[in-house]
Amino acid sequence: DLARLPGGSVLVHGGGAEVSDWCARLGIAPRFLDGLRVTDPDTLEVAVAVLAGLANKRLVATLRAAGVDAVGLSALDGGTVEVERHTDASLLGAVGQVVAVHPQLLETLLAQGRTPVLASIGAAGEQLFNINADDLAAGLAGALRARALLLLSDTPGLRLDGRVVTRLGTHEVAGMLAHPDVRDGMRPKLRAAAAAIETGAQRVVIGAWAGPGTLTALLAGEGGGTTLVADALEATRG
Repeated sequence: DLARLPGGSVLVHGGGAEVSDWCARLGIAPRFLDGLRVTDPDTLEVAVAVLAGLANKRLVATLRAAGVDAVGLSALDGGTVEVERHTDASLLGAVGQVVAVHPQLLETLLAQGRTPVLASIGAAGEQLFNINADDLAAGLAGALRARALLLLSDTPGLRLDGRVVTRLGTHEVAGMLAHPDVRDGMRPKLRAAAAAIETGAQRVVIGAWAGPGTLTALLAGEGGGTTLVADALEATRG
C-alpha cells in the first residue's frame, strides 16, 4: 500500500501491543493514563528495545521486501525531534512530549526517494523518553507541511453514539473530547490531529486498516474514517 502512494511518505510507528506483550513476559504490569502508557524505568527499557529495535526493523524489512526504500530511525536520530518531559511526568514517568521538529534529515531522505520509518523514542540529553506515536506523527506532519496525516487506529474512526463521525473541524475537537464515548486511545489521536492541522498539515484522517487498498481509499475519502480539516476549510464546505 505504501509503495503505491504518490509522492513521498514518512511512516511513524509505536508498537503498544508488542510492548505490553513483552512487559507481561517480564512480569511488568502495563498501566495507562488517559490513553498514554505509564513508563517506569523497567517499562522504558522494554519500550526502547521493542520500538526502536524489533518493531522498527520488522517494518523496515517488510517495506524493503515490498520495494519501498525504507530507512529505520527513531525520533532522536539526527536531532530530528526535540522533546521534554511530559507535563504529567509525575504520573506518566519517562514519557516525552514534542517541543520542536528539525525535518532536514527527513527532507533529505525524501528527496532521495527513501521512506523514513521512525520509532516513537526520543531523548532530552542522555535521558530516553517514550513518546506517543500519534503526537510524534502530528509534530512531523506539521513541520513537513504534509498534504495529509493518516492515523491508523484499531477502530474505523471517531465513534459517537455508535456511528462514525466522517468529518470534523478543529473547533469541534474540544467538544468531542468532552463526550463520554471518546476515551482511551482515541483521545490522544484527536488531540494529535488538531495539533497537526494547527501547525501546518492540510488534513488528518483517522481510520482502521481493512486490508490491501486501505491507505489509498482512506486518503481518497472512500474508505470511511474520520477526516479532520482546518476550520476555514470546513466553513468553505458548509
